[in-house]
Parts: sequence; structure tokens; C-alpha cells
Amino acid sequence: MATGILKYKMVERINPQDKEAAPMWYGKAVQDRTIDFEGLVSHMSEHNSPYSRGVIHGVLTDMLDCVKELVLDGKSVRLGDLGLFSVGIKSKGALTREKWTVASHLKGVTLNVRNTKTWSNTELRKQTTLQELNGYDNGKLAEDEEGEEEATD
Repeated sequence: MATGILKYKMVERINPQDKEAAPMWYGKAVQDRTIDFEGLVSHMSEHNSPYSRGVIHGVLTDMLDCVKELVLDGKSVRLGDLGLFSVGIKSKGALTREKWTVASHLKGVTLNVRNTKTWSNTELRKQTTLQELNGYDNGKLAEDEEGEEEATD
């Protein structure tokens, strides 16, 4: 079973539903770096794999192409315990069904990933150690960008 350290920082936020309420502090998950596709390929090949970087790269590239094709065709794709991938939409409401149009009411298309039993929120919490990320000034990291969405679970 894999375990890890989830880094977080503290952020002060105003409740968007109650702008008059006092701001509150929340823990926000942060990532200390991003592993790109090539980094994942290298990581996998270094785990006593009998497959070369080239083979892993080719298989994963084909897999990504196929997952994208299937999801865009309206299918859900379950990748083992990683999750169930599907496409979703965000839209605005209309007063009647007849008045709803893609041009006026569609706000966006999203990639949805739903976790599975072994990647459930409860299981992830069991396998994660929390560690506050230090090095921020007055609740904000130097590289913190304005307008980030927060997760408060």
C-alpha cells in the first residue's frame, strides 16, 4: 500500500455566501512540484520494470489517446483503482426547456474523475500524513496566485 505526505498551507477566506461573516482559516492542499509525462515514464521504468522507457512511453501514449477518444464519445472509462473518467458540462439554467441553448447556456466542458473504493476519500486520508508547507508570508506563499479555487474538505 502506497503512503505519502500531503502538504498544505493555511489560507484565510471570506465565505462567498456570507460576505459579512468574519473570514476563516482553511487548510489547502498544495503540490510542491509537477511530474510531467516523461517524468512518470521514467519513474515507472525505475521501479524494477522489465519494460524499457520506450515501451512504457508508447503504451501510455496510446492509452491516453484512447481514453480521450472514448471519453469524448460519451463513454466512461474506469482505469482500475485510479478512477472513473468521464466528460461533464457546466451550464446556466433557462426558464423553460425550449429556451435553453448551447450557445447561450453552456458554460464549459469538464473532465470528471471519480475515485474508487481503494482511492476513496476515506482511504486516501488513512494513507496520507499531513505536513504544513512552511515559507509563506501572512498566510500566502510567494508563488500563490490570486483566484485559485480552494478545497475545504
